[in-house]
This record gives sequence, structure tokens and C-alpha cells, in this order.
Amino acid sequence: MVTDAAMTIQMFSTRTGLPASTLRYYEKERLIVPKYRGDNGYRMYGEEQIPDAIKIHSLRLADINLSDIRAYLRASKDEKVEWIMKWRGEIDGKLSALQVARQYLQGIESNDQHLQLTKWDVSVPILWFPLRVKKQLNPYAAAIEEKVGHLLKKYHLRCDEAFIQPDTVDGEWLIGRIGFRLSVAITEMLEGQQWLELEQANLEWHNPALFVTLECGAGDAFACFNLMLLLQSFGFEPVGRKLERYSLRDLSTYQWMIPVHHAQKGDRMR
Repeated sequence: MVTDAAMTIQMFSTRTGLPASTLRYYEKERLIVPKYRGDNGYRMYGEEQIPDAIKIHSLRLADINLSDIRAYLRASKDEKVEWIMKWRGEIDGKLSALQVARQYLQGIESNDQHLQLTKWDVSVPILWFPLRVKKQLNPYAAAIEEKVGHLLKKYHLRCDEAFIQPDTVDGEWLIGRIGFRLSVAITEMLEGQQWLELEQANLEWHNPALFVTLECGAGDAFACFNLMLLLQSFGFEPVGRKLERYSLRDLSTYQWMIPVHHAQKGDRMR
């Protein structure tokens, strides 16, 4: 039986300002369901459903996904506050990434192929070892080859790339660490292994990130200086320590990776 407070979908659309097609979509997605069906089969909404309909649509316009909205509607008052804080953090992250994209597009020229962007969409496991090598041109090639051979011979670990993270300079010595990216399956097998301590190895999960990258020659003694100048011209601000990525197919070049945006921290992403 239809009451005075009941509204057809057309009346509800007028009261909420939402098209009938949008209301049908929200019903299909179980976000807001008509209070009941009239004797004629028409959808009938209640007055108390108006705030929910407007809230749902506002969240959709704020780019909140449907599953999050469902959880939010079922949440307690305190949980709703947590959801809002989570969404604010995600929006801040999107704005930061867009700012990086804007800086990149403003800085490049049609013939500029040097500075690029690359992204780690998921957490990356890297097995790190301490590194100490003499200062010279292409100082890391021998150390990379030696460590790759050691890992393959002793632990049957095959690697396709290596990472160098410079730390300090001690006279004629370069001090830092050398790392190798592993698959998730191998990483889970290695976690907790005692031989990691014997090798002074450290297994780290690196959060998803957006990097500015530059291809450099391993014998370029001025790469660091030139890179800093280029970053300044684009207006990029590093948000973490830089990496040097070497492909094991060719150690004469490397990719300088400077993090300029980190995704939200949390559970490791697979």
C-alpha cells in the first residue's frame, strides 16, 4: 500500500536531483534500494532515503569506488571517520602524482628523450648486501658480477638486474649497498633464512613509487651533477634515496631512479 510519504522514482529523482537512470544503477549495485514496490510494481522510495542517495552520489563524484561506499554505509560512526581519513590520504596521493606528471609535461620538449617516468605499482622485494668498492670509472661492474656469480653458485638464485644505493665516500672507497630484485615466491622462501645473517644480507620490501629516471653511462663521472641540474630544471623534489639500476645484460650503462612520489604505506601489495 502506498503511503503519502512514498515517492515514485520520478518524484525521488526530483527531490534528490539524481537522474532516474542513476538511481536504477545504484539499485543494481545494492547501494540504495527502493523501500518497497507498489501494487503496480513501481519503485517506491521513502523520505528518509533522500540523505543516503545524495551522500552516495557525492561520494561517487569524489571518485570513491562502489565497494568502499558499501563498506562506509555499513560502518559505525568511528569507522566512518577512518574511511574519510583513508580517502583523504588517497586523494592527497593522487594530487601528488598529478603534480609530478604536470612538472614532467611542462619540462619536456618534443625532442627530449633523456628524463623519463617509471612506476612500481606493487611492493618490490630487494635482497641487499653491504658494498665497498674503490672509486674509479664504472666502479660497480666487477662487484655486481662477483655477487651474481656467488648467489647463483651457492644459493641457486638467478638475477636479471642489480641495484646500487650509494651511501658515503671514505677516501678512495665508495660505500653503500648492492641489491637484487627477487620474485615474490623466492622472497617468501628466503624470509627468516639464517644464511641471510651470515651473508650480512637484508631483505626489504620497497613501497610502490613513481620514479624520475635517466639513462647514464657507467663511465660518466659527471652524471650525478648533470642529473641534479636536470631535476632542478623540472622542479622535481626527491622523496627518498635514489637507486642505480643495472641490467645484467649490459653493465656499461645504468638507469638512475629518483623517487618523486610514494604510494600510501600499508600492507605489502602483491
